Amino acid sequence: MPFDAQGRTVSDDGRYWWNGTEWLPIDALAPAQPQGVATYAVRVVPTNGLAIASAVVGGLSWFMCPFIGAVAAVVMGHMAKGEIRRTQEGGEGWATAGQVLGYAHLAVYGLFLLVFFSVCGGLAALGTLGNATNP
Repeated sequence: MPFDAQGRTVSDDGRYWWNGTEWLPIDALAPAQPQGVATYAVRVVPTNGLAIASAVVGGLSWFMCPFIGAVAAVVMGHMAKGEIRRTQEGGEGWATAGQVLGYAHLAVYGLFLLVFFSVCGGLAALGTLGNATNP
């Protein structure tokens, strides 16, 4: 077995050295992991695409396609939450944001229509009262 300049036993190809219990790489750019260091596996959870789409459509519904965009955001938010429960993906906050934006827009839209028709309907009723008293 060959030895390197520091007196370590080196593998035949010169890429590893023997520390007494295992072969470790010699490459200075990729040093071996020191003994006793804990490593942790990190699970990367993908974000549900439908949840992100729900939030984006919910935000855009305030500026473009008011009624249809709000309904689409609510529907996509509910579908995304169902997928998230089934697949354990991330993005529940995005789905909730889409639902909140969609429901809020529908509430404002509904309130506007209620006020519009009640005021217009009330004015129309007042206009017919004056005509009903004259024979």
